[in-house]
Amino acid sequence: MTTPSTERRAITAAQRGQIIQRVLVDGWSAARAAAAFGVEERLVAAWVAAYRRDGMASLRHNPSRTLAGEAFARWLWRPLANLWRTTLFRPYRDRPAEPSPLRGSRDDRRHGG
Repeated sequence: MTTPSTERRAITAAQRGQIIQRVLVDGWSAARAAAAFGVEERLVAAWVAAYRRDGMASLRHNPSRTLAGEAFARWLWRPLANLWRTTLFRPYRDRPAEPSPLRGSRDDRRHGG
């Protein structure tokens, strides 16, 4: 049995779905699926575990949807973004836009007026 190459290659969501299907539906082992698709066995095991936990949503590549990412967003980023919006952009939002000055026909310098 050969080991997967050390080069990283992009695995699409559809390919991850195929690998998970081979393990869950077809009864392949994680090692067999990893060898067939040229990825590491631990990745296959992690993908299968994520699929069992989150279902089809686990196939999307969204690294911020982790427990640490959610905690960061909830406790630090969202309050800071709200503070940023309310303190820095409120003066611009509350002030009405100033109209552009209009020139009369006598002020038109292009026509010698």
